[in-house]
Amino acid sequence: MLPQGDLVFTQKPPVISNYTPKSVDDHIDVLEFGHSGQLFLATSSLNKRSWTGDLWWFSSPEDAPQADKAFTGYRIDSGIAQAKVINSKQLVLGLDSGALQLVSTNTSSHETRDTLHHFFDMLPSYCEHDDRISDLDTWPDHEKDQILTPELDKGGRSNMIVTGGMDGRVIVWDKNMCISNLFSPAHPSGVISVACNKSDNQIFGTAGMDGKIKVWNLRNIKSCTTVYSDEMEPPAAISWVPGHPHTLLVASRTGKVLLLDTETKLVRASLPLMDREIRTLRWSVDRPDLCAVAGDDVQVHVIKVEESAISKHYSNQSHKDFVRGLAWHPTSGDLWSSGWDKQVIKHTVPK
Repeated sequence: MLPQGDLVFTQKPPVISNYTPKSVDDHIDVLEFGHSGQLFLATSSLNKRSWTGDLWWFSSPEDAPQADKAFTGYRIDSGIAQAKVINSKQLVLGLDSGALQLVSTNTSSHETRDTLHHFFDMLPSYCEHDDRISDLDTWPDHEKDQILTPELDKGGRSNMIVTGGMDGRVIVWDKNMCISNLFSPAHPSGVISVACNKSDNQIFGTAGMDGKIKVWNLRNIKSCTTVYSDEMEPPAAISWVPGHPHTLLVASRTGKVLLLDTETKLVRASLPLMDREIRTLRWSVDRPDLCAVAGDDVQVHVIKVEESAISKHYSNQSHKDFVRGLAWHPTSGDLWSSGWDKQVIKHTVPK
């Protein structure tokens, strides 16, 4: 049974993937590494009869995007806007349908061959947005090997996921996939980016189409504070600076990156990086002052972020179309990128 507020719904059994798509779509939107270095890749079909999305599972990034080297793949009846690993066995997908999809990875012995069979368990999706989910973020799970099930102890709830949609809603989900907070409208014209403060699971930031950035503190009766508003430099993506719980890295629709102090509401530093909208920000796993940046361009940038300064550290133009996916390998620390040219590229970022 699945509790939702005061109501209880019967939960359907999980669907096990038994069909792997023939090939990986050209438009690779998301890269995400598992804790052990396995790669999850999400694509969306943007120019075919059906607007579908595929989720792929590779043992290593070197195998992507060759479908015959993948552990498995699964086609979803919606484009995939974002994906995040939440523990060693599960990830969540933000879909263009407005649903939040929970996925489990499983391995079993093959029935007829002396090999392992890898597959996805597609658990029930939760559709609480009336438009597509534009972004999602997660707080770190300190119990990484704990599998999410509705039967978990309800006394141990903690916030884990934030989703933002083009319906203007922001939803906070707990570790049982129940809604702990819903704000509507958080941004009347749509939410384009959300960022969880990794040091406090009661605080997160949002950026909207209205050109505003808001910081939300769930402990306060008045949860939200507007910390940035600039029609000439509207935000496109935001992320908290590691080790600095009151500083946001802001990427703008004009291609600039900014350091924003959320307490004083002042911009401490800025750097023009490209002349198009920035879409993706990803922090290095072993060098917390480095952040990978990509957008509506073929370029991949890595910037160095200091307390009151931003500088360009690395640039690459190997892609032939827009770059969408960025991910740092959890053990080697290497940067990988993907784009709409169906390429998955490794980058050697200088120390």
